[in-house]
Amino acid sequence: MTRLISRRHFLAAAGSTVVFMGAGHAMAAANLAFQVIVYGGTSAGVFAAYAAAREGMKVALIVGPNPLGGMTANGLSRADANEKQPIGGLTGAFFKAMGAHYGLPAAFRFEPHVAEAHFRGLLADAGITVYAQDLLERRPLFMDGNRIKLVKLEDGAQLTAPVYIDCSYEGDLMAAAGVSYEVGRDGQGEYGEPTAGFGVAHKLVAKVNVHTAAGKLIPLVKPYPGTAVGAADRAVMSYNFRLCLTNDPADRRPFERPPSYNSNWYLIDLQRSFPSDGLHAGGELLDLPKVDRNNDEPVGENWGYPNGDRARRKSITDFHRTYQAGRLYFFATDPRVPQFYRDSTNEWGLARSEFTDNDNWPRQLYIREGRRMKGVYKLRQMDTNAGARFDDGVLLWGYDYDSHPVQYLATADGQLDIEGSNAADTPGMGAKRYHLPLRAMLPLERQCRNLIVPVCASVTRVVNCSYRMEPAYMMAGEAAGICAAHAVLDNVAVQGVDRAGVVQTLKARGAIL
Repeated sequence: MTRLISRRHFLAAAGSTVVFMGAGHAMAAANLAFQVIVYGGTSAGVFAAYAAAREGMKVALIVGPNPLGGMTANGLSRADANEKQPIGGLTGAFFKAMGAHYGLPAAFRFEPHVAEAHFRGLLADAGITVYAQDLLERRPLFMDGNRIKLVKLEDGAQLTAPVYIDCSYEGDLMAAAGVSYEVGRDGQGEYGEPTAGFGVAHKLVAKVNVHTAAGKLIPLVKPYPGTAVGAADRAVMSYNFRLCLTNDPADRRPFERPPSYNSNWYLIDLQRSFPSDGLHAGGELLDLPKVDRNNDEPVGENWGYPNGDRARRKSITDFHRTYQAGRLYFFATDPRVPQFYRDSTNEWGLARSEFTDNDNWPRQLYIREGRRMKGVYKLRQMDTNAGARFDDGVLLWGYDYDSHPVQYLATADGQLDIEGSNAADTPGMGAKRYHLPLRAMLPLERQCRNLIVPVCASVTRVVNCSYRMEPAYMMAGEAAGICAAHAVLDNVAVQGVDRAGVVQTLKARGAIL
């Protein structure tokens, strides 16, 4: 039985997870044919679906591996944007809606459930059919040459449309369609990028003993590899859950010991100094007694995620949850932690008012990077450094090349090397804003003519460190939805769309380019 979410149930469910409405096969069959199908319930996916529907398309959204709103509705509550950035369109309207909720002109800090309600409201208002399941893991689609003919849901339902948009963080629809992509770090020679590859950015921590008394490496630390500086490797920057914590006693849920807890995972923490002012719980959310905690990363334990099957990804996700819950429990209870730090940790806890259907834990792991398409145009560091403009530029963005660490390494003399953190060469959030060209969202036509990929876009790994932010994904999602509508209306491959027409429509819809 295909599970659909009705307009009425979406409105009733705002602030909670998906509410299912049972439907017989007759109802499911009536909804098989669409004009645009969006895969991935991320913020980009919601905006892509809404933008396509706004252009008159009959749209389906397959939630897939990402809960509605993605990271923006699952703990990333301090947006990587501010009022100084030129953000219009649906993304600008989102921040204005967040502000309106709190009586402000705009807000770039907000509670997760408020963001989720906004996304649900958009889907309901646009009359979008939402399938709250994933594609089949094996043989999820059928190709007719270089065209996706149909996709298959887990319950066996088959959906078809002239154009598809992969808005997932994982890029699984893209990969299943046979589109070329990359994972890991490019080498410096691949695209001529000076800050690409292994070992360019790292930090030595001399006071940490990386070996146990028996001479073995402590948890999370790896032997130093023989990789040349600047060479390609399969490293992926660290993931974590963005937790919503509170110090409001009425809302606070104390940190609990997770299953499979292992205090030895935190030996690095014990060897580093504890801040004298106590636990830095996270970034404040306006004047609310809540914070967005962006911390507790089990560095290097996620490399198998981008290309992993669902069982492997679940294992990685579960470990991250256990590690993060365990680290906070460790800070709160372990006698080796200074008493003042334990006391300050215990002032905080998970917010009971958030993620009420998921044990107050975010539903989405922060997949900072995964697959990167090899598309019609590859956006490179020389483009973004120069603040490049393109005739088919569909969003304007600027952010640091922000790479979280990818691994903990043991140097030859026993020091801890935190490898892969931020590089110095950066466009920042100031004058060097750059365009993402529409071509960077389009696969090579010989591989797939009816797929658009705005999240796992055709950018280098260095550029992805800047592009990977949720506001950029939102803007890209809106552009993808408009591009899809143009392809349907003109009956052309996505690569043959009048790109100037897409840009013109974006501007008419309020985008700032």
